[in-house]
Amino acid sequence: MHSEEEQTTIFSKPDNIRELIFTHSDVVIYKYDHNRKTYNYMSPSIQNLTGYTKDEINDIGFSKIVKKVECSYSRGEDKLDIAEDFYGNYTIETKTGEIKLIEDISFHDPDEEGNLAESIGILRDITQLKEVFNNLTFEKNNLNTIIDLADVIFTVIDKNENLSKVNKKGVEITGYTEEELLGSGWLKTIPQEYRAKLKILSQRNRKNKVTTPIEMEVPLVTKTGEEKIITWHISELNNEKGELVFSVGIGRDVTKKRKDQKVQQIISKILQFSNIGESLYDFFDFIRNSIKELMPVDNFYIALYDKENDLITFPYFLDEVDKEAFPVKFNRKGLTEYIIRSGRSELIDEERDAQLVKEGKVDLVGAPAKIWLGIPLSIGDQTIGVLVVQDYHNKNIYGEREKEILEVIGYSISRAIERKKLEQERKELIVKLEKLNLSKDKLFTLISHDLRAPFNSLLGFSEILTTEFDTLTKEEIKEYLNAIYESSKNLYNITTNLLQYSRFQVDRMVYEPEMLNLLDLVERNLNLLKGNYIKKQIDVKVDIDKSLFIFADEDMMNSVIQNLLSNSIKFTFRGGSISIDASKKIIDEEEKIELIVKDTGIGMKRENIDKIFNADVFSTPGTEKEFGTGLGLQLIIQFVEKNCGTLKIESTENEGSSFIISLPTTKST
Repeated sequence: MHSEEEQTTIFSKPDNIRELIFTHSDVVIYKYDHNRKTYNYMSPSIQNLTGYTKDEINDIGFSKIVKKVECSYSRGEDKLDIAEDFYGNYTIETKTGEIKLIEDISFHDPDEEGNLAESIGILRDITQLKEVFNNLTFEKNNLNTIIDLADVIFTVIDKNENLSKVNKKGVEITGYTEEELLGSGWLKTIPQEYRAKLKILSQRNRKNKVTTPIEMEVPLVTKTGEEKIITWHISELNNEKGELVFSVGIGRDVTKKRKDQKVQQIISKILQFSNIGESLYDFFDFIRNSIKELMPVDNFYIALYDKENDLITFPYFLDEVDKEAFPVKFNRKGLTEYIIRSGRSELIDEERDAQLVKEGKVDLVGAPAKIWLGIPLSIGDQTIGVLVVQDYHNKNIYGEREKEILEVIGYSISRAIERKKLEQERKELIVKLEKLNLSKDKLFTLISHDLRAPFNSLLGFSEILTTEFDTLTKEEIKEYLNAIYESSKNLYNITTNLLQYSRFQVDRMVYEPEMLNLLDLVERNLNLLKGNYIKKQIDVKVDIDKSLFIFADEDMMNSVIQNLLSNSIKFTFRGGSISIDASKKIIDEEEKIELIVKDTGIGMKRENIDKIFNADVFSTPGTEKEFGTGLGLQLIIQFVEKNCGTLKIESTENEGSSFIISLPTTKST
């Protein structure tokens, strides 16, 4: 503790203290006596600070000009063993009425008994400093507000990869709280390989003294496991040694933008493929694989509505539960039909499905899914089909975003399907026209060549009867009339076959299958041909049970059986035999009726059998020069196939032929 004399000496020295007093007029040095409650000393600058002299302060008391104690801090109590310090901020009113904020810093000296005796301190005006501080605080708060309002992620990360600052956008996008992200918590949002890549880029930039921000596109994994795509601009602050101090990152969520770009790319690819793909199935397979780049498509199908036949077909169907989908009538109440009727996209979970069932709008068709998403495929105002994705395990796998994506793609698919169908129809029409043209050429060939013989016969014999009738005997007239009759009958059969063949080629024959008794069909046609086989003295045997029925078109089957019998009669020698047998057989795991027409005729070479099945129309005269066009066997093949049957021919030259036909007993599924 200094004596009073020592203290007086200290404050009277014209050295640094005096310089301080006169140079810094806003600083007041004081000595306060706690026993007398007065200031023993105050530097003259007290008048600059308060407007009062030391004596005036002592008279009124310093506390009288203090309007508010902003803060005060003192170490120790009244009893002090060592010198302690005091700090305080006061709002004062000067003698002229001015309001100032002053700072008080002092040190206390105890007396010999340890009681508070004297304080030596400094008073200074900190009004402007406080304003500056307040402004800085305001700016800081403004900056934080601006950062939080920004539509980008803002981060500050130190050299140890600890996050010290993240704004509200970062919290919003990640789904984590700020507390969960600060420190090392943010690391769980960035895949390890991208953190390693950033380190490499950072080290390379510091080594090459590159100051431009690092730009990276990084996937960010949210708290729910969703992946976001973030474009980062990262600026690094390094010290004098080039060591990293901290980095500031600005990240923009470009997930939607990248997905939109991906959708556009996929649409472009789909439209391009629609012009080069070979078939609708290939096209639909390409669509699925393209959509797979955006979302899971393990269960995916495309259903098309055939309005003309009132059918829904499934040209592309891939499902982990239902392995196959057959065409169905539109009168069902499945979800597919529901979308076609409404013409609107819909995301249907189990609750929504139950609601639709309760309302009677749908029935349960197929295995129930956790989530089902149907997108109508439309051309103009007409819904032509539905694109469907579904999942049997996770109801959250599809949402509004996936619905929006498929709706955008769905329109392009509709246009592409329309073009693809038109292209396929055009190709089918070309093939059909080529076949029709070939059939036309064959018909003209037959008409110009094979019809000449019966016409020549008719003309020749009728000319003889006309010009030489008076000179002919009764037996000769009868013989010529029989020849004319046979030629006319052959012409009638040929003409009938020609008409049926031409009508079938242009789809003019109506196909109306029904249950038919096979024995009745055979006996009816044998009666029509009775004169033919009796004339050639051919023995015909029939072994068909009355209970055998086939499911087929009656007109077509009459043509088949009549042509089979005519063919056997034509190529069987006089005095030969024909057997007609039928029985039930299991063929390809289905019950069929097998009809066998076997003759003892001239038989056929293997090459001629091959010609028949290659649709090569050719004519061979019968055993008694009977005329023909070769169309009969072609009609048999085409009509049998139309009725879901098969034809086999077994033949040995000079021994005979067997025609084996299998036909369904019930409607084919």
